[in-house]
Amino acid sequence: MHNSQKYQLGRWLICPITNTLQSTDEQKSIDNKSMQVLLLLIENSGKHVSKEQIINHVWKESVVNDEILSVAISKIRKALGDNARQPTFIKTIPNMGYCLISNVIPLAENTLSDEQPLNTVNQQTNTLKYVVIGGILLLITIISILSFYASNPESKTPNLANISSIAILPFEDLNKSQDNIYYAEGLSDAIISQLSQVKDLKVISRDSSFNFRVNRDPSIIGDSLKVEALLDGSLQQTADQIRVNVRIISTFDGRLLWAKSFDNQDKHVFQLQDKISHTVRKAIQPSIAPQVTANTKIDGQAYEWFLMAQYFWRQRTPTSLLKAETYFKHSLELEPEYVDAQIGLAITYGQFHYYANWRAKESVDKGLPYIEQALTLEPNHAMALAAKGMLLTLKASYSENPKPILAEAQTLFENSLALEDNATTRHWYSSLLNQMGKEALVVENMEHAIALNPLSASLKSVYSQYLAIRGKLDTAQKIYSRALILEPDRAAHVIESTHIFRNTPNSINAIAKWHVNNKSLFEYCSSDEYCEQVVFAYLSIGLDKEANNILARMVSKHEHFKHSLKLIDYGLNNDLMNAVSLLEQLSRAHANNYKYKQNLAIAQYRAGLYAKAKDSLLALNPDWQNTHKIEVTTDNYLALSLYGATLLKLNKQASADQLLNNVAQFLHLDKVQDKAQAEMVLAQVYAQLLKPAKAKEHLSNALNLGWLETFDREWWTLKDSHLLKPIMNQTDVKELVATHQENVKKLAAQISLGF
Repeated sequence: MHNSQKYQLGRWLICPITNTLQSTDEQKSIDNKSMQVLLLLIENSGKHVSKEQIINHVWKESVVNDEILSVAISKIRKALGDNARQPTFIKTIPNMGYCLISNVIPLAENTLSDEQPLNTVNQQTNTLKYVVIGGILLLITIISILSFYASNPESKTPNLANISSIAILPFEDLNKSQDNIYYAEGLSDAIISQLSQVKDLKVISRDSSFNFRVNRDPSIIGDSLKVEALLDGSLQQTADQIRVNVRIISTFDGRLLWAKSFDNQDKHVFQLQDKISHTVRKAIQPSIAPQVTANTKIDGQAYEWFLMAQYFWRQRTPTSLLKAETYFKHSLELEPEYVDAQIGLAITYGQFHYYANWRAKESVDKGLPYIEQALTLEPNHAMALAAKGMLLTLKASYSENPKPILAEAQTLFENSLALEDNATTRHWYSSLLNQMGKEALVVENMEHAIALNPLSASLKSVYSQYLAIRGKLDTAQKIYSRALILEPDRAAHVIESTHIFRNTPNSINAIAKWHVNNKSLFEYCSSDEYCEQVVFAYLSIGLDKEANNILARMVSKHEHFKHSLKLIDYGLNNDLMNAVSLLEQLSRAHANNYKYKQNLAIAQYRAGLYAKAKDSLLALNPDWQNTHKIEVTTDNYLALSLYGATLLKLNKQASADQLLNNVAQFLHLDKVQDKAQAEMVLAQVYAQLLKPAKAKEHLSNALNLGWLETFDREWWTLKDSHLLKPIMNQTDVKELVATHQENVKKLAAQISLGF
């Protein structure tokens, strides 16, 4: 396509050479990369164009992610006046790419011939006359505009509507005492909430933008958060007056795009916060209609209690949540109809379930009344709708008839997201979609949440655990590793990481040390999750006494934990048919649970039910029917090694050999995150291929890298490995296994000394 070629797209004339879109009454400009994206979609009008195709075409010599493309599409839509939810021009193809759905007409290029008509001179003379007259009129117009700007300071505010992404930094408290920190952060939060309601504007969540408290360099923030602008500010108090300065800065070149100062009396801080957030929103989206708001007056002390509660709620520990509950209640005692405080208290009760071991029913029963009050006062409050959806998702988990509850929660989330695109809402929504078995939508919403909150360690941790449960362990490990980089000192990561990574001597030692240093958490098992993972770790190395001591203190046990304990018992006692029976029940009861179905296939293989094992694996992976077309990946190599072994048992020698050799070749590429696990699978694959020397070499490598049994992943010991059976009777392999068992005993004895 030539840049001189113009196109008619709806009412818009697309001019690539000037990077403009023109209609009869206005002209819009976009950057060169965005124009290249639009031209590619025009060239493929009516066809699906994948994200990879667009990135390879437009950014061919650069390494970029999908987020850069999303920003370009957003700019194009903003210029066209297109709506992503109800598109006229560009349709999003979920998880794939985009499609231009509007008719496009190439226009003939307007070029002059070598031989001009005889009347050209006259036409040019007339044209020159009109140009001179037009120039004089234009000059008069410019002078008038400049005069208007000079006499009207407010008109100097630029139109910021072309900004498609922004990060709001925590406001600086310039007072020496630093006693306005709650208010400064609360003001930033209020602006984030306001701007999140602006259509087609990506607003980075506070968890990410607040990481730049110290380093406020626009270019660094732009590169890290992939945003076009940042908003920051400061506040200073003198006597009973507060002054707040707000500014918006371009992350491309550091230019000041907009700035304004606000003054108010200290006792009216809530009204000042409201005024600032509305003014900033108006600056970003000048075309919005004036917002009709209730004449709300919140008591200054109630507002301060609210900000303190909000501060502690975000720490998400049992102790901090109790403080948040207290402060929210203090705020509501002074202002019973304070909607934000009602929502905050309801969310706090919901978080007690996840972080303080409350039963789901207790959290729901405590939280729902406050949300109902909030929605009675403000039926279209985005966060209230989302919080009710979160509580109903919890309610559905213990309800005998969850479907209508889930349907109501889904409507609430959709209504909330239509009002405000929020990372927390999308995170909660993904939990609901997970219960409903809508895996593709879970991934879409979690990835969108991370795009809005790219530096959130907790979001990446949650997402990695979701992927791990679905068998995508390698991807989960890579994402969790990024979470550790973002938050290396996170206290509970030693326990959380057990969902993602295998046991090693180092990780078991770290868990034991963490257990000893946090004995109060285990006195009554204030967190079942922590207790469960420590029990698994201890059982894996034979510390049954220590595991049983913790089990005795667990007043309640999650059903999945009790099922895992049964499986471990069946595995250690070689009770294979009971393992199959239990996993068949669990697979029927939890139709969308990958882990149960994968474990069922393993149990069937171990029990000699090879045809059933094959059927179970194909039910999970229908595209494996044709072994010649199976692609080995970092996430499926574990399951494929079992599938290859199953085909061998069913006398599909050629297919099995090809598949197992492909797995071995892939693992030798060294792409897998967990090196010990990769070496163990290589040992198993070569054992199945009857290459004992190679199998022994890789088994030795795996053990030297620290491979240990991990009882919440497998429920058998190394000596009972079903995929190593072809080589287990060899003397040198027996010696390797015996040495491994001795090392495990030494590790257990070393840990026991610490109690």
